[in-house]
Amino acid sequence: MGIDFDKIWLSVKDLIIKAVISVEPILANNLSRAANGRRLCFELYGFDVILDKDLKPWLLEVNVLPSLSSSSELDKKIKTALMSDIFNLVGVIPYKKR
Repeated sequence: MGIDFDKIWLSVKDLIIKAVISVEPILANNLSRAANGRRLCFELYGFDVILDKDLKPWLLEVNVLPSLSSSSELDKKIKTALMSDIFNLVGVIPYKKR
């Protein structure tokens, strides 16, 4: 179809970065309240983005408690990969039974 996926993905990432920057004071305040345990927790946000006919991304909403339940095999595959990435990012080491 001749769509430049990398260009679209870059504009989606730019949109998300700007959204996070717009609430940075609130996030920083919340982090400062949890200063003692800030290395023991993390937050996951769900960004709902839609592309218009020109493939320009628009932010619909940000979910502070996105659903991690699965309604289909594709949904399960995506959310399993997401959780794996999150656990790797925060440094969770897999349990070894032996």
